[in-house]
Amino acid sequence: MACSVREMAERFNTTITVLNAFNPLPEYFQGPSTDDRCGSRGEPALPYSAALLELRDLQKKRLETFAQSHFSDMRYTVRIEDGDPAMVIEWVAKCEESDLIMMPTRGLGRFRRLLLGSVTSKILHDTSFPLWTSIHKPELASSLPHGCQSILCAVGMNQGDDVLFKAARLFAEAYDARVCLLHIQGSADVQDRESLAQLIRHSFDRVCPGKGVRSAMSVRIQILDGELSEGICRAAREEGADLAIVGRGHVRETFEQMWSHLYTIIRKSPCPVLTV
Repeated sequence: MACSVREMAERFNTTITVLNAFNPLPEYFQGPSTDDRCGSRGEPALPYSAALLELRDLQKKRLETFAQSHFSDMRYTVRIEDGDPAMVIEWVAKCEESDLIMMPTRGLGRFRRLLLGSVTSKILHDTSFPLWTSIHKPELASSLPHGCQSILCAVGMNQGDDVLFKAARLFAEAYDARVCLLHIQGSADVQDRESLAQLIRHSFDRVCPGKGVRSAMSVRIQILDGELSEGICRAAREEGADLAIVGRGHVRETFEQMWSHLYTIIRKSPCPVLTV
């Protein structure tokens, strides 16, 4: 995961915030809320015992060592904050005005591979920050070992598509990658494929006009029938996608429909997933 963070920071010339949420007493302290004042707390938020203070200091030293070993020649800050990890991540992202949250997901054991961690689930559900999740597998391999040559962008045919188009354009330009705009049709709403493809192309060109964009050469449109999450994961494999971009369903009319598929997409995707 560190390799992917480094790659992203180098590509977009950004500062990295290396964050750890220290949460030894979840029953008694939830941590900061998004309404709390910004600024690194520095000192522990609770009067910990000597043993817990020692553990916190050890965690901070490990975090600093990790950051130094992976990001020594880059702009980065190290923060350890107290509280529930999801609440801490959201609060720090707001305070740092972060453009992207990057998190690993791991499928461990016979049944845990079918689940997402509670922190990832809360971030998906509660924040509006773009979230990059690594491939959901036991080992934490580099998500972008060869850069990003192919991007799959799942289009829902609603007003939430604009932000998806912008994200696809951003990464396509940064990596000179080809883009596949994918729309999955349910069995109940099958439409003429050619007309639908033209509508998607028109929407994309409206949001991402031709200036500086290689859309005519690098963007193609694919319409598939079937179930949403399985269709996206299958298309990602067939396209050899290095990144899948999907909406998180913040648009009210699509929230319930999209939300039920997000976990499955992240768990089964053969590539990292960016949810926006």
